[in-house]
Amino acid sequence: MRAQYPYYPVEPITDLRDLLEKSCHRFSKKTALRWKADGQWHSFTYRDLYQQVEALATGFLERGLQPGDKVAILSKNRPEWGITYLATACIGAICLPIDKDLRHQEIFHLLHFGQANVIVTSPKYTDEILDMQPRLSSLRVIVTIDEAPRQAEAVERFADLLRMGRRLVRKGDRRFREATVAPDDLVAILFSSGTMGTPKGVMLTHKNIATNIMQTCRSVYVDERDRFLSVLPIHHAYECTCGFLVPLYRGSSIAYAENLRRVVDNMAETKTTVMLGVPLLYEALYRRIQAAIEQKGKFKFKLGKGLAWGSEKLLRLNLRRRIFAQVHKRLGGHLRLFICGGAPLDPEVARGFRMLGIDFLQGYGLTEASPLVAVNRDKAFKDDAVGLPLDGMEYKIVDGELWIKGDNVMRGYYRNPAATAEALQDGWLRTGDLGFFDQDGFLHIRGRKKALIVTPGGKNVSPEEVELELMKSPYILECLVWGGPDPQAAEVQAIIVPNIEQLDIDFGRQGEVLTRDRIEAIIRQEINKHCARLAPYKRVKSFTLRDEEFAKTTTRKIKRYLYTDTSPHISAQ
Repeated sequence: MRAQYPYYPVEPITDLRDLLEKSCHRFSKKTALRWKADGQWHSFTYRDLYQQVEALATGFLERGLQPGDKVAILSKNRPEWGITYLATACIGAICLPIDKDLRHQEIFHLLHFGQANVIVTSPKYTDEILDMQPRLSSLRVIVTIDEAPRQAEAVERFADLLRMGRRLVRKGDRRFREATVAPDDLVAILFSSGTMGTPKGVMLTHKNIATNIMQTCRSVYVDERDRFLSVLPIHHAYECTCGFLVPLYRGSSIAYAENLRRVVDNMAETKTTVMLGVPLLYEALYRRIQAAIEQKGKFKFKLGKGLAWGSEKLLRLNLRRRIFAQVHKRLGGHLRLFICGGAPLDPEVARGFRMLGIDFLQGYGLTEASPLVAVNRDKAFKDDAVGLPLDGMEYKIVDGELWIKGDNVMRGYYRNPAATAEALQDGWLRTGDLGFFDQDGFLHIRGRKKALIVTPGGKNVSPEEVELELMKSPYILECLVWGGPDPQAAEVQAIIVPNIEQLDIDFGRQGEVLTRDRIEAIIRQEINKHCARLAPYKRVKSFTLRDEEFAKTTTRKIKRYLYTDTSPHISAQ
């Protein structure tokens, strides 16, 4: 069931402390982390990183942190986030990464439920944490990054904790160097994104994450010459393992993007070679590139495509980087690889980037698997598949659902034995995703089992498949497909966020009045046009328009459970 393909060699590691020590020894003088402040890029070498981790961990120990205690991290992507994570992991404590975009009550719930003993956060959130602290009996220490907030006496500054740790180390404190961790020790409790409901705390061990790092690097080539741009929220398993720990394991450097608007500029400034992203990010970037190309003339673009095709077929030469040199120059001139995960991707986007000379690999994973499960390979890929399964895992399809087993599979859900028993059966993780393996061993995912629409005629419809077709319309900004409020009379319905900007360009500026009725008529036409590619029972029967974008998880997936309680009413016929 698996396509044969060679794997890249990897250095064995047993835990994250092992990773840190080996990488900081092998790559001590190389740049590890980069960040921008006051308009300038700054950096840490691997030696600097080790010293920072040692100092912070020693400071934690001096403040009474014990193995098994929990350290919450609430901040944007920045060096202090990674230093805190590694310092916590290397002394046997447990990380509680928290989504910085959560609301006040959600943050309180995770800190309370997770029984956080320490929190490292930025001044933006410190006032909130101080207000919560009287109701958080386990929370002993609040550490703020950057300047001290109000009530500074109740808060420890990150810089002060580092200074104290460094001073103790200089005096001979060896507690950090003598600390030990075991592969089966918990390293993190990650709260899943919860597209279908309440998030659960996924318990991952050192072995889980170390295994997944090695599995990933056996399938995707990364080395010390690579420069990663960190764009996705690092509290999420995808970015934390694949965009933070994997580069450190391989001796690569990581630069933290300023924000999503500055991604292209940051790629150019840091000469990025590898970036992880989600479909919405790559789709937006591809549209920008396409628009820029069309401004220079479609004929030149078609000529470039023809030259690229001809050089490969006739001369066996890949000249795409030269032919589309202006695109590569805008992206820094060194970009070689985009990796996509988190949600289904339109295969045309992957093919489009590869046509421009940028390798594009789609993968699949879930937090419970640390997270990567399958990924396409540089020489073996299918753009309509999520890739080949990782080495060292077992897989099977049970009633259409993907089940997996391996050392990267979680211990269980924190303080939730019922959910753990439901998800883990005889060592097998029920992923909740519907999928199949093709004859070449590639894994195809058809969507969430809980989101599946079962029509009265017994037909199964994956909402994600229909959404991919609808999103090909330039007039649909976002969409959510579901079966309606009555499971006994399910039909394919859609909630649509129109792309008002594009509608105005193509219709409003031509003198049309874009009334609500006119927008509905355009969207109805688009739905019918793009659903024509689908089997009749998969086509959208009715829809509603929505003025605001959907609330999303940190990997930009729509939180479905928030929007599937009202029946669409506009006929799509």
